[in-house]
Amino acid sequence: MKGDGKYYALIVFIFLVMFGFSYTAKDPTNYNHTFSHKDKNPYGGFVLKDMMPDIFEGKEVSSINLTLYEIEDDLSADKNLLIIADNMSMGQEDLEVLLNAVNDGMNAMIVSTTMFAVSDSLGFSSNYSQFDYMLNANQDTSYLTFVNQAMPQGEFRFKKDAMSYYFDDFDSLDYHVIAQNGDKDPVAIQVPFGEGNLYLCTTPLAFTNNYLFFKENHEYVSGLLSFLPSKDLIWSEYYQMGRLEIKTPLRVVLTTPPLKLAYTVAILALFLFMFFEAKRKQRIIPIVRPLANTTLEFIGTIANLYMRKKDHGDIARKRIQYFLEYIHNRYFMSFKKFDQDFFEKLAAKSGNDVLEVKKLFDLIQRVKEQERVSEQELKLLSDKIEAFYGRKHG
Repeated sequence: MKGDGKYYALIVFIFLVMFGFSYTAKDPTNYNHTFSHKDKNPYGGFVLKDMMPDIFEGKEVSSINLTLYEIEDDLSADKNLLIIADNMSMGQEDLEVLLNAVNDGMNAMIVSTTMFAVSDSLGFSSNYSQFDYMLNANQDTSYLTFVNQAMPQGEFRFKKDAMSYYFDDFDSLDYHVIAQNGDKDPVAIQVPFGEGNLYLCTTPLAFTNNYLFFKENHEYVSGLLSFLPSKDLIWSEYYQMGRLEIKTPLRVVLTTPPLKLAYTVAILALFLFMFFEAKRKQRIIPIVRPLANTTLEFIGTIANLYMRKKDHGDIARKRIQYFLEYIHNRYFMSFKKFDQDFFEKLAAKSGNDVLEVKKLFDLIQRVKEQERVSEQELKLLSDKIEAFYGRKHG
């Protein structure tokens, strides 16, 4: 357990370092165009959301991330629709839902530099001077104005990137200009359609936090939104942000920064622990089974062969041969002459009686000279040899 302490200490240290960096570090500014009512970044829509209660007094403003086709049942004459996007592109199904709802009395405002499906269906286009935009994109030298005298007057100044697009190429479209740029090109128009109206605008950046804080530009946005009647408003962010819902069951963790950090540290710590633990542990040693002792089986097999042949003489001679090799290897005695001196020395070394030793060798000599050996003689020889070894026999 003591050896694991350094790994736990390393994990805790990494956690503290990451926590310290995340706690003290400032989040980098996000300059993406989100137009989201939740974003306080320069190009988010948080300020616009705060303005909504003053513009639509007592009315509900709901933000969604669904297509128009998915909310078709909610689009009716007693509702307004707002869509803000850089380049709005919708499918044929969404376009049909939009035009049907407006035709039935709904009022919709679309704020986007380009509106491909809508412009193709109604017969207009949006354009911009590319050369002028490249030269003056960051210059606060351009402005927008309302055409209607009843609207807030004066010049609402923006950088060129916020008002570079305008409407043109109208194909016998019945429309009314609401606002225009310094070159008298329309940037916001009203298009009557059936029982309702489409309000189209090419300056989506004017609706963002960055420009709503600049001088009186909030009056430009509130003036445009005031064309919508006092009804509940559906603000669709789908055509800029898409679906924001995270499909994974961990969506609550991944969308909450502190929980996401803790989750990341936990995963990293787990991998570190597995890495160091794998290095510390010895690889499993495979079990090697010892070779089976087949000596007894071999002896049994050989014995069965001899028993079937009933060659007692051959067995007797082999027993004599192994016995003599045993005496030579164990007691270092020569077999040149079997006399009294040999018997006494062998008896002394082996701890046997001299007379029994002499009887054994007399039997050995007689068996060796016989051509045939009976079963009784073989048994007698085996018993005397076993007795010499000091083994009991029956």
